[in-house]
Amino acid sequence: MSAPMKNSRQRNAILQCVMDHHDHPTADVIYQELRKTFPNISLGTVYRNLSLLTSLGKIRKITCEDHADRFDGHTSPHAHFVCKSCGRLQDISYLPSVEPDQEIGDDFDGIISDYTITFQGYCHECASRLKQEETPAV
Repeated sequence: MSAPMKNSRQRNAILQCVMDHHDHPTADVIYQELRKTFPNISLGTVYRNLSLLTSLGKIRKITCEDHADRFDGHTSPHAHFVCKSCGRLQDISYLPSVEPDQEIGDDFDGIISDYTITFQGYCHECASRLKQEETPAV
């Protein structure tokens, strides 16, 4: 049996920072923000605590192709949208007709404990810019 996790002001502040952000901050954003309150905090401390909080299910780590990992305080299943141009990550409303883990066929004999759904494309700002680039000047 493992010992209970020691409470830490820095860990609590890291968790609170992730929970307060709705823009899915990176470890560096969290680090920069926490340095205001904890000037001696190290980036390594932030990474270690983010990893621990993720493994405990307190937060989610979202790996974004070609961009830094992001962290989400909203841990219940929900979908994300990642912009392929600027890397913006946002929660989106997506209500599947069936829970994705229920759609898995009978030939899967494991247990699905979690899943993520991530849509990719171009956010409004990047899509507008792309449309302007495609429109020939008159």
